Amino acid sequence: MELNPNYIFELQAEMLGALSNPKRLMILKALGKREKTVGELAVQVGIELQNVSQHLRIMKAHGIVVSRREGQAVYYKIVTPIFAECCELVRQAIMENLEERRALIQNIK
Repeated sequence: MELNPNYIFELQAEMLGALSNPKRLMILKALGKREKTVGELAVQVGIELQNVSQHLRIMKAHGIVVSRREGQAVYYKIVTPIFAECCELVRQAIMENLEERRALIQNIK
């Protein structure tokens, strides 16, 4: 069975929509290469536990993160490092673009 390319673009748009929140991008970066609990993420990102849980539910629903329970703790990890790498590439492109703009403005002055 061959997938309709339009369907893949729709899924991609939905997933990118789930990542279109700065806090979710911060959570994704904080997860990095190892799993973390909601509490660890709340401290690292600097937002309330309930808010982290809410963001993680959205990311989980879109297949970006998975969870596992160990006793009372729930650990989250990124499904594939490609998601984090993609976001980091976009971040780097933005930083380069901002640096180029800054240099152009400096040359104008």
